[in-house]
Amino acid sequence: MQKKRNIYLTISLCLLAVMSAGLFFFTQEETKPEINRDYFKLKESEKIDQVTLQSVRGTVDLKFENNRWRVNGKWDADMQMVKLLFATLNQSEVRRPVAASVKDSVLQRIKQKGIHVTLSEAGIRANDFLAAGNELKTEAWFLKEGETQPYVMIIPGYRVYVAGILEMEEREWRDKRIFDFNWRNFKSLTAIYPKDPNQSLEIEMKGQYFGIKNMERADTSKLNSYLDAVSLLFATRFVAPHRPGIDSLVTTAPAVRIEIKDIANRTYSLELFAPRRKDAEIYGRLAEGEIVAFEKKIIAEIVRKRDYFLVQE
Repeated sequence: MQKKRNIYLTISLCLLAVMSAGLFFFTQEETKPEINRDYFKLKESEKIDQVTLQSVRGTVDLKFENNRWRVNGKWDADMQMVKLLFATLNQSEVRRPVAASVKDSVLQRIKQKGIHVTLSEAGIRANDFLAAGNELKTEAWFLKEGETQPYVMIIPGYRVYVAGILEMEEREWRDKRIFDFNWRNFKSLTAIYPKDPNQSLEIEMKGQYFGIKNMERADTSKLNSYLDAVSLLFATRFVAPHRPGIDSLVTTAPAVRIEIKDIANRTYSLELFAPRRKDAEIYGRLAEGEIVAFEKKIIAEIVRKRDYFLVQE
């Protein structure tokens, strides 16, 4: 009898020990400090008028002035990119602090590869942090300036690399629109085909309508569609400099050179090069020498020769 009682007491003691341990860990879990998911968010992001992204690769300064966003004070910004930037900053939140086991290596990478993000309102700094991510760009980290605890960042419901938009280079922020003109300031358009000069053309105002120089009857429907396509021409991207294959292509004669003049006699020009078999895009060169890339189907609407506009009898 005594033996059975001892066994019973031993089992009871073990159960109590297990329950006590479970209760201890449960209460410990409950007392963990709650994560502030909005630690890096701004309450009034719509008031931000300047975003500076600084890294070892250079500085991108986005500033709202004269009712538009500008890039480094030189170019208009791509508004879709600016909207994506603020959407990312507004929706991203802290998932968890970076684990202690990898904290030192993460801090080192932030120090070496990180982007210093500064958001300002009327010259006053409103937010300031560092952003970086792993080599595979599957995990992003933010770190408050002056602190030593980085955080893993996510956008709930999306598998997206949060720091990606912050790592964009200067050329990627630029407005991709090629010709900055409208019908109120348009004066003339010249399309020159070096290998087929008889197909070159000049569009000008004839009375109240646009026409083609030295062409009595032009198809006005085709002409208006063509001018619309030119005025709304957007590149897909600005090409990074020193790309051997592309650099060699643009040393050849262009397939067409398009020049537009406005009423202030400012000239906008674009040279387009015939694609090679391996090219998935069409490449062009702006007056400043910068190389841009286009979708082939878009350029098909731009490379129209003189005979295309003749009225069919």
